[in-house]
Amino acid sequence: MTAFRIASHVAPDQFPKRKPAKSKDYLAFLHELPCVITGAYGIQAAHLSMASPRHGHYGRGKGRKAPDRWALPLSPELHARQHDIGEERFWKGRDPHTLCLVIWGLFSDMGDDAAPFATAIINQHVRDGKP
Repeated sequence: MTAFRIASHVAPDQFPKRKPAKSKDYLAFLHELPCVITGAYGIQAAHLSMASPRHGHYGRGKGRKAPDRWALPLSPELHARQHDIGEERFWKGRDPHTLCLVIWGLFSDMGDDAAPFATAIINQHVRDGKP
């Protein structure tokens, strides 16, 4: 019989000490994709500021933007609306953190070749109405 050890609970600091990762290439890649809500092209990169520790996102630090991995393509109108009504209300009933990680993962693995795959995933979410 093999015994398994359960990892002890470790609570990380509220905000990581490192500066958030920035990637001009990733932001340029996002601009090739359709909006995650409407499917329309001509987007802005909308960074998520709201924390989701279960996804490894601890929110923004004081005076810091969120890392680029937490950006999604949104139409300019919806990006403005996200800021106007607040992120929690804007994304209510949706899972933007998982979508961020999927798109970031595709780009990390395939670079610009990931655009058709990311577009297909976005189109599926647009069709289902839940990014």
